[in-house]
Amino acid sequence: MLSPDETQPLLQSPKRGISLNEKTAISTIIAITLGFSLSGIIAWWITSPNSLVGKALGTFFTLFGLISDERVLESCSLLYAFFAYAFTPGISVAGVGLGTAGYTHGDPRHAKLFLTGLPARMTASHQNLLETFPIYALVAALTALLGSRSLSAPAVALYDHAANLLALHVFCKTIIYIPAYLQDLGELRSVSHFLGIGALLAVLYQLTFGSY
Repeated sequence: MLSPDETQPLLQSPKRGISLNEKTAISTIIAITLGFSLSGIIAWWITSPNSLVGKALGTFFTLFGLISDERVLESCSLLYAFFAYAFTPGISVAGVGLGTAGYTHGDPRHAKLFLTGLPARMTASHQNLLETFPIYALVAALTALLGSRSLSAPAVALYDHAANLLALHVFCKTIIYIPAYLQDLGELRSVSHFLGIGALLAVLYQLTFGSY
């Protein structure tokens, strides 16, 4: 037998957004695909080992020298895993608690369907990291494999560049994306997401077509 809450519609009426027709839907798909591709090119360009961004990322993820330069990949993975599985889960639970239905430990996900505004963004920010962390983990593992199987100069250079790109991804998704999402800074959130995903695509492209 259904409880009273279960007899109600699962979702509230969504806010009115941009409507698309068939032609504009196709254009939107193309624009977003090109956007991610262009973001990958930009990410590759700004993270070369001798670039200002590359050096800054290396400094940040070595905690200004407290961690070895050779462990940047491990440092990135630690921060990302901490945000995805330790920090943002608390944000998500707090978001559900702020919602009109409150937090119910026996069925914590049901109330998410009714959230709007800040509480909805709090739970969505956690969900987004859960969606992007697996592809990061795959790319990081492939990069680590490259570093372990070849010591040639081209392979070392490619590994260093790939590590910078992975660092850029983690920085975008944790230090920029989460605060931007919570503060409802849509443009900054989107830019950080595009650049972060573009960085992963750039690593995969280099691993596939690079000479090493």
